[in-house]
Amino acid sequence: MKKITVIMLVLIMLVISAVPALAAGGPPADRGAASGNGNDNPSRFGVRNPYALSGPIADIDLEARTITVTVVCGNLLVKPYIGQDVILQTTENTRFLLRNADGSVIPITFEDLVVGENVSSHGRLADGVWNATRVTQGALLTCLP
Repeated sequence: MKKITVIMLVLIMLVISAVPALAAGGPPADRGAASGNGNDNPSRFGVRNPYALSGPIADIDLEARTITVTVVCGNLLVKPYIGQDVILQTTENTRFLLRNADGSVIPITFEDLVVGENVSSHGRLADGVWNATRVTQGALLTCLP
């Protein structure tokens, strides 16, 4: 009788601990597949794919409000683009910052950006468009060896 009680208690505890894991279900269908191994088609990434990248500004288009950056490093989504130029699309909601030598950061405008300066940017890659939510000029490229 004592053995059956112990076995039943163990089974009940296993069931109780497994229920939350089973209730969570699988991953959301719109999560995307950002493996970063270079075999992915970048145009298939959806709105849920945040990017973080750093590199020097190669070009600035004042009319289109775009910034071309030569990617030096970034998160897993950006790895296939290292060494390539990507065009960052900005909007009136994009934050532009300047990192000073002392590490402090101050707000700047799109017009204050300078070709050749290092920047870091965060945003979302959706349908092949790099939508920048933040661009920081004067970024340290800590990914360099």
